[in-house]
Amino acid sequence: MATTDTPRTDIAFNQRLRVVFDDLQKAFGDVALRHGITHEELGQAITYVQKLVGSGEFMLATTLLVANRTIEVSYGRAYAHPEKDGASTWMATGPAYVPGAPEIDNPGVLPMAPDEPGGTLFVSGTVRSTSGKPLPGAVIDLWQTTADGRYSGLTPEQAGPLEGLDVVDFDLPKYHLRGKIVTDADGRYEYRTVVPGVEASAVPGSLLDDLLHMLGRANARARHIHAHITHDDHHMLTHQIHFDGDPLVDIVTEGAIARELIHKTELHDDAAAWEARGLTGPYRTLTCDYILRPIGFDEVKDPYVLEGFWKQ
Repeated sequence: MATTDTPRTDIAFNQRLRVVFDDLQKAFGDVALRHGITHEELGQAITYVQKLVGSGEFMLATTLLVANRTIEVSYGRAYAHPEKDGASTWMATGPAYVPGAPEIDNPGVLPMAPDEPGGTLFVSGTVRSTSGKPLPGAVIDLWQTTADGRYSGLTPEQAGPLEGLDVVDFDLPKYHLRGKIVTDADGRYEYRTVVPGVEASAVPGSLLDDLLHMLGRANARARHIHAHITHDDHHMLTHQIHFDGDPLVDIVTEGAIARELIHKTELHDDAAAWEARGLTGPYRTLTCDYILRPIGFDEVKDPYVLEGFWKQ
């Protein structure tokens, strides 16, 4: 019979687990000392986590609040330090990506209804390498919500952590506001879409909603447009366009949005301007350049989609 001073031999010692756990334990201890966390407060936190697990919200809470850095380590390593060479800031793919979107013209229009609700938006820019060289033939795979904050094309199974948030419209065509555009000979692109809506990140009145309020975080994500940008011999960039003036960019659940991801829009409300584009009302324009990092001879390309993480 084993005693308290007899080590177990049926489970192998895990050096990596020990090193990581020791660091986490020390980090928590440092935070506890710095902020004077009491035993009672720790007990309240443990009880809250138990309630999140019991309510089925624990996976969504960890995805929103703590998963981004570990996703970056696993999939965004090539973009961990964009300040080194000017490469565009990497963002996680998220659970709303649907592969196989149709290619649109350049300039083109994302698939949408003729009377699609929302403000008209033209997005344009150039895809370049960090050397400054334009990248013709780069593929920009785009997806976004409708003006009321809902995604198309996801089955209930694919929705994963989005389940229960009312951010999926199962009645929309599969590739509604989803499409690929290929850059021209100068590496340029342009497409028309609508300004995306605000995407919920917690069920109103839920435990997670309460937690976000206590943290001073919004229970919705800032307006954004997702993109995968790929080109031969360059790392795939996963990116999000955010919008200047959006009050949510500093209080979103995952933490404040990086400044370089926030873009200004210009309003064109002159009748001659919108008529020249075949429109019947004002529109906005936004410029977003994507800068890709070349792949070194000893590197491999990044995984195209993070399906494995979101299905866990």
